[in-house]
Amino acid sequence: MEEEGKQFEFHADELENILSHVPLVDLVSASRVSKSWGDAVSSSLRHHSPPRPWLILHAHAATAHAYDPRSGLWIKISQPVKTYAAGGLRSSHSSFVYMLSSSRFSFSSDPLNLDWHHADPPLVWRQDPIVARVGDFVVVAGGGCDFGDEPLAVEIYDLKTRAWRFCDSMPGNIRDSPASSWLSIAVAAEKLIVAEKSSGQMHSFDPETNSWCGPFDLRIGEAKSIIDYSIGCSNNSLIVVALCRIKNVERVKIWRGVGDEFECEEIGEMPLEYVAKLKSDSLGECNSINVRVGGNIVYVYSDMWNVEEVVACELVGGGGCRWWSVRNAVAREKTAERLVCTCAEVGIDELQRANNVRFEYLRWSRSDSMVVVVDAI
Repeated sequence: MEEEGKQFEFHADELENILSHVPLVDLVSASRVSKSWGDAVSSSLRHHSPPRPWLILHAHAATAHAYDPRSGLWIKISQPVKTYAAGGLRSSHSSFVYMLSSSRFSFSSDPLNLDWHHADPPLVWRQDPIVARVGDFVVVAGGGCDFGDEPLAVEIYDLKTRAWRFCDSMPGNIRDSPASSWLSIAVAAEKLIVAEKSSGQMHSFDPETNSWCGPFDLRIGEAKSIIDYSIGCSNNSLIVVALCRIKNVERVKIWRGVGDEFECEEIGEMPLEYVAKLKSDSLGECNSINVRVGGNIVYVYSDMWNVEEVVACELVGGGGCRWWSVRNAVAREKTAERLVCTCAEVGIDELQRANNVRFEYLRWSRSDSMVVVVDAI
């Protein structure tokens, strides 16, 4: 920069430190200033303030609100309107969204949902299946509801051959709860893990061999007090988040599943002041939770979307947790569709690919609602 005829240059370490305080979205333009600035952006993200998984709330396929914990900012994401399947946007896994109609199946698994794939629908019509990408396959399981359809049917879409195939049905002992609203899923070690939310009983599915394993009973000491289980995957390890009721007090605990039998070791417990943020004002209690996991961050939220806040937990190296809460950016917005929640590891590479995407920073106004502040890119 220049001032009164003098030219100033930042030393590399000074520039990296300055860039560590710049929101991730703005680093895209900073990286394009020059090669040295691009190198400084990359070095700053590696050594000073690396990207952290975003919590993304989708109103529909073209609009979402994302919380970036690195900067503590909410960002509105708007994409060009594209042609999708006619069904509403859905998700039963942390980073996968899809639309399903009787004539088309549309899905996306990249962090910002820039790339969408379109295929013929599964042969079995499903009202509320579990759907996840596992390696080079998309697994669609359960949720069959038409007369004569098998409610536990499993179909796999091969991304290489672009063809569907049937495989072994879901285990019969979850016949009473084959819908996604009763199940929690995670993808770890190229396998789909399915857990019943009420019992915690789990099964694993390997799409390469088309086979199911289990059941596995989570070995947790407080099992009798647990009323709801949710699972996710952090750095290829199973994460179990359980809602407990001990002496009429709701508590939330986190475990890590270890080994082939998913023996659990406790990581931490949510402070009670954050548990209270998950409760509905109308019900005064919390009966069910969901989680979305990315990297080392776990986002915990209630099924009741009138709850004002989402609770976040960072899994600290060496054990332990760091907790905070995130105000729900769209809690008071009226929408005809159910909000879909995902968690994605968004980095500078993903943002550089978002050529036709509009990013806008948001803040709370005096009227206690979200308003646009400024365009980011």
